[in-house]
Amino acid sequence: MKMAIKPELQVQMELDAHEKECAIRYQMVDDKLVALDKRMWRIEAMIMASTITVVALMISIIMK
Repeated sequence: MKMAIKPELQVQMELDAHEKECAIRYQMVDDKLVALDKRMWRIEAMIMASTITVVALMISIIMK
């Protein structure tokens, strides 16, 4: 004999499963954003260093 699941219990089970899937998805998104933040910081540091180098080069050329 099969036991029927109450509709309320079925909905709650589906919501629980959905929340678990969303938690996994949001964790993956957060991990990607953290990695992207680190990459952007490195690019920003490289741009600042190259700008300082160009400015220093221009100053040294002008001072000659």
